[in-house]
Amino acid sequence: MLTLFLIALSLSFDSFATSVGLSCKDDKHRLATAFKISAIFAIFQTAMPIFGFLIGSGLERLISHIDHWIAFFLLLGVGVRFIQEAYKENKIIHAKNWKILALLGLATSIDAFVIGITFAFIDISLAHALLIIFFTTLGISFFGYECGRRICLLKSRKIEIIGGVILIAIGTKILLTHLFF
Repeated sequence: MLTLFLIALSLSFDSFATSVGLSCKDDKHRLATAFKISAIFAIFQTAMPIFGFLIGSGLERLISHIDHWIAFFLLLGVGVRFIQEAYKENKIIHAKNWKILALLGLATSIDAFVIGITFAFIDISLAHALLIIFFTTLGISFFGYECGRRICLLKSRKIEIIGGVILIAIGTKILLTHLFF
């Protein structure tokens, strides 16, 4: 149980950081938006291990060699878009854009796919693991959004740029971790 919780916690760190950034983009900070973001991240973090589990070891080598590139380019693209949006007069609130949220959900859950592959080879209750992953990510993402709301009370271009840089940094960390460690 503790191991599953620690796995779920580590999987949810990227969702936490992304939720903080999204909170900075939201001008109204509604509870419904916080739940929407948290639920999307939790759904992706829960679905990806299912896909990984179903695919199993047949593609483990292929996926483990490219998952970091996929996550890097998705996060890089969204991070660059955050930075570009900081310089536009009509700013899009990304917290309400389903397409962006889905891309972020996918990008922050690529590692969960690989975890799902490992679940196929160990004696574990998949349903139990998925419940822990879902509720941990839901809670951590919601907490991140609420933290971001308090941190980002100062609406400025710098805050939006920082959010984009954070996403790019997360993608870079994923890439470098897989390439060098």
